[in-house]
Amino acid sequence: MLQQEPVLPSSSTQFLQGLGLGIGATAVLFYFWHTEAVYQLQQQWLGEQKVMLQQQQSRSSQQNIETIDLLMKSYAVTLGSEDTDMRNQLSQSGHLVLLQQLQQKTQVDISDLITDGKPFNAAQLYAALLRIKQQQEKLQARKQLDERLQQQQESSAQTAPNNP
Repeated sequence: MLQQEPVLPSSSTQFLQGLGLGIGATAVLFYFWHTEAVYQLQQQWLGEQKVMLQQQQSRSSQQNIETIDLLMKSYAVTLGSEDTDMRNQLSQSGHLVLLQQLQQKTQVDISDLITDGKPFNAAQLYAALLRIKQQQEKLQARKQLDERLQQQQESSAQTAPNNP
């Protein structure tokens, strides 16, 4: 029997095979690099959005508290106002809308103190405003505590790997 010599691929075939493998490897590396870059951009964008949302909520909450303080100062309980219908005074000054907006924004139930369509006095108004204000301050305090806890955990996580 005759033995055939193995046919070696020509140098141009080897070149094309190497070129194909090189292009394939480059495409895979580019894909991983691109995926990682897009992921980092997404995480950065999400972080920025979270900060913006927190700032917006903080400004809104602070603005609500300022509005409550102004209403409390403007319609404080004074001698003789205990039995005065505050709904009429608030309506005439246009401030009833502010009270209604506060109630809607904060979603605090003050229906036991102030009922729609029924008159209420200065003490009831003050109590309703105080309830809304306390709820807003409570939410702000919890956010600040959560932020401090998160900062503490992040600083602990950064120092932990350094200490064997």
